Formats: sequence, C-alpha cells, structure tokens
Amino acid sequence: MAGQNSPDEIIQRFEKMIVTGKNYFFDINEFLEIIDHYIFIGNYTLAWKAINKADDQYPGNQEINLFKAEVLALENKYDEALDLLEILQKKINNNIEVFLLKADIYSRTNQHHKAIKSLQKALKINKNDPEIYDLLTIEFLYLDDYENALKAALLSLKYDPRNQAALYNAVSCFDYLDLIDQSIKFLENYVNRMPMSEIGWSLLAKKYIELQEYIKALKALDFAIAIDDKFLGAYYDKAYVLTKLGNYAEAIKFYKITLGISDPTPFAYYHIAKNYELDNQPEQAIQFYQKAIHEDPGHYKSWLGLINILEKEGKIKEALEKNEKAIQTAPTQELYEKYAKLLFQLDKIDETIKALEMSLKMGVLKIPIVLMLADLYKLKGEKEKFRSLLLEARKQYPDSKEIQNKMSGN
Repeated sequence: MAGQNSPDEIIQRFEKMIVTGKNYFFDINEFLEIIDHYIFIGNYTLAWKAINKADDQYPGNQEINLFKAEVLALENKYDEALDLLEILQKKINNNIEVFLLKADIYSRTNQHHKAIKSLQKALKINKNDPEIYDLLTIEFLYLDDYENALKAALLSLKYDPRNQAALYNAVSCFDYLDLIDQSIKFLENYVNRMPMSEIGWSLLAKKYIELQEYIKALKALDFAIAIDDKFLGAYYDKAYVLTKLGNYAEAIKFYKITLGISDPTPFAYYHIAKNYELDNQPEQAIQFYQKAIHEDPGHYKSWLGLINILEKEGKIKEALEKNEKAIQTAPTQELYEKYAKLLFQLDKIDETIKALEMSLKMGVLKIPIVLMLADLYKLKGEKEKFRSLLLEARKQYPDSKEIQNKMSGN
C-alpha cells in the first residue's frame, strides 16, 4: 500500500509520475511530505508541481494552501503570500502556522513591528511554545529593544530550560543592557537549576573573566569540562585564564589538549607560542609560531611574535628577512610598522620612510608612527611632507601635546 512506502520511495514514485505523465494516487500526508521535501532542498519548481497535483486531488485543503503561501514567500512574492494568508486566517483563525508565516514575511520585509504583532497572536494560541519566544526575541533585537528581547528569551527558557539559543540570547541582552551583575546572578541561578549545562557554566565563566575573577572562572570551566570533556571553548577559556594567572605551563597544557580534540588551528599554535615566550622558552615559542604560520601564512600575529623574538636575540637581519616574507603574505599595518623599526636599526632611512608611509596608509594614524615619520621627513629636509603629515595628525588628535610640540619644533 502507498501509505507504507518510505519517504524516499514516495519521492521516487512522485518523480516517476512527473517523468511518465501518468497519474498516481498519493494520500494527503504523502503529498505534504513531498512538498515539504522539495521546499527543504530548495527545489521550488517541483514543489509547485507537487502542490498543483495535490490541489487536483484535494482541492481547498488548508495545509496545501499554507505550503502555497510558504513557497510564494520563499520566491519573494510577499504580497501574494500575504493575500493568501489573509484568506486562510479568516477560514482557520486558530491555525498558528498562519501567524508564523505572516511574521516571517514581515520580518523578511523589515516590518518588525508587524512581525511582533503576528507572533503575539500566535502566542494566544499556544503561549507555551519556546520557539515563538525565540522568534520574538530576534524581532525585538532587530528593533534594538533589548529589554523586551530579554523578557522573550527568559520566557523561552521558562518553557524549555535546555534551549541553548535562548540562553545565548538572554546573556547577549544582558550585555547590550550593560547588566553584568544581573547577568551573573541569572547564570548562577541557571546552573543551580541546570547543573549539567556545560554552556551555562561556560557562559558564567566568561562573565567571571570579564570581572577578572579568575579563580571563580576556573571553577566554572572545570564543571563545563567535567560535563563535556570535548568542549573546545572551555579548554580555550581555561588556558586563557591560566595565562592571566601567570601559570604558563598549565596554559600550554590546556591549549595542547585542544589540538587532540579538533584539527590544529593557528589560534591554538599562536597562544601556545605566546605562553612559551612568556615562560622564557624562546626556542619552543619559535617552533609554535612557525606551526601557526604553516597553518595560516596570513596569521600576522604569529609573524610578529616570531620577528620580535629574533629581534630580542639581536638577529636583526634574520628578523628583517622574516618581516619581508610576512609582508608578502600578510600586509598589515602592524607588520609594516615593525618592518620600519627594523630598517631604522640598520640605518636604512629611505626604506624606513617608505615602510612608515605604508603603515599609515593601511590603518589609523598612530601618534608614535606619525612622530617617527615626521622626524625622518625633517632629517631628509622634506618640509612640505613634514607639515602635511602633522596637520593631518592634528585633525585626528587635536588635543595631542606631542603633535603640537612637534609642529612648534620642540
């Protein structure tokens, strides 16, 4: 019997019908499954064919009409979709899908107030649906109405405490409202009610980190890791906290654990290198900076870390060679700035000027770079460049005494 066919078999029968031109019987649930399948994979042409075939066999079926409205909306035919939904709303006033579809269309067309009204009507039908509160949260966020977004997120969590999206949304709203103490209190209450939520413990740890309460953060992260020993973010955060506490060896240990959980990343290699550097192990630091660069040649922070170690060791020419290679793969303001300083140490004034000019072109006017370049312009007798540079800098930093002094010749 047709009703006993698997979903794949139902789709195959439908597509065979389309190819051969023959008419096969499908019950209403099979048609709904076929239409939903084609909407899911984004094949609206076949979705319409299924809708039309279904219409022939089951004229006036409201669920098929809802799919019509959905496909019209997906094809950006919003007015047609809304017209159909208005008709359906009069016929089936308590169908929640009508209001959800209308809300989706209003949201897509930046009519967020109307979307909110539609979602509120949906809540009158089912006030316990966390997904509707999630949608309300997003609409309020579009309007920068963080207080109501927070209320909606908290209601979503009331009806589904395990809703991670709602949890993240609630914490984000606390952040937008600059309510860190309330955020911490909320998260502490949350993990008391949901002690097996690794996400809850992780978010609580992040709040403790913001307040530099590192011991509390470590305890929260230990809970998160105990619940999920493959929780990558918790290992990163724990390593970060250990670095802040000056426990570089332990920080390295936890960063290295992440290498066994997922594919190595330049982020992990960089932080391992940085901790080795802080722990006065430059050779190990160089090794891991190089690993980071191998993973991502554009990781400029690793290039800078490597170059800085070579500079500290007095290997200026080698540092310069690395800097030149770095600029070819990751031309950033910071790398040009470092390049200029290395060139200056080798008394290559003209090349230093070019590097400083490139640095300023690639980012903000940094006062130390402006002052260094101004001195070199003055040394080379470039009066107009000297004057233009400082005038431009004064526009951005009108209260800078250093720039004022430089302009007056002090």
